[in-house]
Amino acid sequence: MKRLLLSYPLSVNTPVYKDNPPVEIQQQSSIEKGAKYNQFIITSLNHSGTHIDGPWHFNPKGKKLSEIPIDDFIFHHPSILDIPKSDDELITKADLEPYENLIAGSDLLLIRTGFGKLRSSDPIRYSDHNPGFAASAASYLMVFDSLRAIGMDMISAGSSLHEDEAIAFHQKILGKDRVDGKYILVIEDMNLNQDLSDIGNVYAVPLFIEGVDSSFSTIFSEKY
Repeated sequence: MKRLLLSYPLSVNTPVYKDNPPVEIQQQSSIEKGAKYNQFIITSLNHSGTHIDGPWHFNPKGKKLSEIPIDDFIFHHPSILDIPKSDDELITKADLEPYENLIAGSDLLLIRTGFGKLRSSDPIRYSDHNPGFAASAASYLMVFDSLRAIGMDMISAGSSLHEDEAIAFHQKILGKDRVDGKYILVIEDMNLNQDLSDIGNVYAVPLFIEGVDSSFSTIFSEKY
């Protein structure tokens, strides 16, 4: 068994969505400059890099990420869907319906559009013209009782060119206005550009920060 890293390291070169501020990393103390230790100040929006959107991100009654039990971030039945999409295109219910049986047996759905290949080669395009999900995709996915999270090789689940669809998707998938309390976590900016056949358990534990909606996450899977 080996392990695959499915997240990206946070850096000053991390692409950011639309007009979000860039990541800043400043060395506060340096051994090289005479200090006794090294340490850094990291300034970042909590939606930069590989991160998990918690319910409170778009659901005013939803849980903050640190309020979710740790077991909910461990997935035993991940599935991968290849749904190729290019600039500004939307993933709709119609794109997902052919995979109904696969989705029904999954607790984590990883959706690979191929757009992630642009993250390093064309970060501006990756940031400003990402594909996204239509609201119809959220309505469809919420039907599956076992599904607890979706991940994607896009900087955001919402296309910046389709703001209304982006907002509606996030609201639906994160459980806004639902009486049963159901939500599906959204994992954005994942590293899926690799061989994901025969993956086993996936661990997507976030950095627990009290009082925030969402948080950074280091994600890895076991591969048999």
